[in-house]
Amino acid sequence: MIKRILLVSSLFISPLVIFSQEDEDNTKMVREVVNVMVDKSKFAPPPPPTPTADPHAKKGHKKQQQQDPPPVVADTGNPMMPAPSSEIYKRAQNWYKAKAIKFVKANGTNSGSNVSCNATFTYKQKILNPENEVDGEITMDIIIEAKEGKYRYTIKNIKHKATKEGMSGGDIYLAVPECGSMKISDLTWKHIKSAAYADIQIVIDELKARMKEDGDKKKDDW
Repeated sequence: MIKRILLVSSLFISPLVIFSQEDEDNTKMVREVVNVMVDKSKFAPPPPPTPTADPHAKKGHKKQQQQDPPPVVADTGNPMMPAPSSEIYKRAQNWYKAKAIKFVKANGTNSGSNVSCNATFTYKQKILNPENEVDGEITMDIIIEAKEGKYRYTIKNIKHKATKEGMSGGDIYLAVPECGSMKISDLTWKHIKSAAYADIQIVIDELKARMKEDGDKKKDDW
């Protein structure tokens, strides 16, 4: 009876474990945590106001002895501080809104601390008389999570989709393309993967550059 119970339990637990592992498979994504520091003079909270005497105090009452405000101590420490999460989130929004040159961003969403979207690159083979008709696009999902002093970007679901039906390679981390090795040769699949990795680096470089800019940075009037 005990063996039967354990067998039934394992049937329910195993799919959940497999799903969790597939959902967070770090071998099929690019992920990095980046620290962000900002100018303390711009982002530090203002000092509390200096206490003053109450002008509405009743006459005849003894005035309360006022204490001198504490002396101002010069801040000789680091002029930088961890960026507030709200500032990092604002920069992530600005990155999504900014027009990219080499790819298209779409389906943007935000949750108050995270920004996510899809990116699409055009894929075109750079050789004459290619062996396989695999021109099309490279797509990927991008997620930016904001916390105090840092953000984490994740790039996943990186796939090749051919314009010609039945010629899509699918997930670039597959050893064999989705449509099969009979349709896409090993060399062609290698070229597709190389192009996808280059596209990922373009996204990372653009994102990091934008995340270094102030969230409230004003545009030039020119």
